[in-house]
Amino acid sequence: MLVLVATNELQGVASDDYTCTVEGELVTPVATECRNGDTCGCTRGFPGLASGKATTTAMVVDRPGVTEQDVREAVYDWLDRGGWIDLLEDTAVDRSVAAGHGGCVSVTDLDEIDLIVDGIIEEHVEMITGVCTAYPEGTVVVRHGALVTARSFPTAA
Repeated sequence: MLVLVATNELQGVASDDYTCTVEGELVTPVATECRNGDTCGCTRGFPGLASGKATTTAMVVDRPGVTEQDVREAVYDWLDRGGWIDLLEDTAVDRSVAAGHGGCVSVTDLDEIDLIVDGIIEEHVEMITGVCTAYPEGTVVVRHGALVTARSFPTAA
């Protein structure tokens, strides 16, 4: 399967490049961004699904042993370790308290949380697949917000 992985190739071409990931780990082009993203760099980073850290460079690679289900599980695990699943569950409890239900979360609420999580995972898989479909294997890509583009090495004419 074509996936995005953290790479050090072409890292440092831009003065504001950074890498805190593990070389070769799966990354995603979908990231939560703060309001100061251009300053902190979160608008440019690909989050690493194993390390939870980010890098400004990723590469399209073929990983024959990796399946779409593997990617889904990696995204779920990353969301879970990052506290996003707990945040959704806590929000459901808060809504229950606000509605006067004493914090009891119904099966329907839990099913809704599962659907939201599945939707988030699907968005990540679709974005990874979209980038990998747009660029040939071996392409180093960078991102700014939702825009992912190929990086080239500057050369003299």
